[in-house]
Amino acid sequence: MKINYVAYLDPFHFNGGGEMIMNDLLTYAKTCGYEINITSIKPSQNNYKKDADLTILCDVFNEPTLKDKFEWAFLKNIVEKDRYVHFDNSYVDTCDLAYLPCNGNKKERCEYKSVFNLKSNIQRKTISTKCFQSNNLIEKMYKNSLSNIFLSPLHYKRIASMIEIDHKPFFILRPTVDTEKFYDKNQEKDIEYIFAGAISEAKGVENLKKYFEGTNKKLVMIGKNIYGKELPFAEYTGFIPYDEMPNYFNRAKNFIYLPRWPEPQGRVVVEAALCGCNLITNENVGAISFDFDISKKENLTGAVEEFWEYINSLIKV
Repeated sequence: MKINYVAYLDPFHFNGGGEMIMNDLLTYAKTCGYEINITSIKPSQNNYKKDADLTILCDVFNEPTLKDKFEWAFLKNIVEKDRYVHFDNSYVDTCDLAYLPCNGNKKERCEYKSVFNLKSNIQRKTISTKCFQSNNLIEKMYKNSLSNIFLSPLHYKRIASMIEIDHKPFFILRPTVDTEKFYDKNQEKDIEYIFAGAISEAKGVENLKKYFEGTNKKLVMIGKNIYGKELPFAEYTGFIPYDEMPNYFNRAKNFIYLPRWPEPQGRVVVEAALCGCNLITNENVGAISFDFDISKKENLTGAVEEFWEYINSLIKV
């Protein structure tokens, strides 16, 4: 089977949360003998095959602040003439601002854009204050696809309401976390609270301040501090290699994640749950919107295989 994979980032060169998921899916496909042809902006490569059985469009508008982008004519040709599915790891194909500042409560004129915001306008190459979804190609990308793929029930509901695609076929991918790496070792837990990920406004810094300030509680924070200011209740570890994360989660009693934005899934939340952490979250975490216990290995088994079975069913139609 021949598959085109078209995405801004090649998941075999980058290791963000979405790229880790796509790496899991595409690596499995390769082991099954599928021919995977990757077209991406970073790194720049065009391996698109017109005779492919299916094209996967994934996060094609990622990195909205960078100048290099797909040609609209190239995407338009896929959307209007190709057999494809659209895969969302985030909201980058519905919003050209970082971390969906409106939380999906879209308006015709985006209140987070301004003709006077020179830096943002230069990055986006436009002074338009219209919602990104007002572009006809965005709507077509979702409505012309054979199916749209999402990372959680919350993720699906938020985008379906934004683009109005609740009548379209869709598939929700269960977490693809490696349960052989992330599991509860039943060891002594010497960390009371832990957070892992980008330390930023969207990831819930303001909510963490409300939770911890005025208490004696301490929070171990793993990840890059995009927020800038250091929080008085936090102990920063800086970068920790991914392979060491199971050890940290197994040391922690509570994993806390209170994002401002509707987190598509939150892979790190699943990893922490598998390692035995009690989860302290809010309604904006996609991982907890599943109707099963994400701390149970058996509920995650076969997620990758299930995805490709679904893709095969679309190809055979």
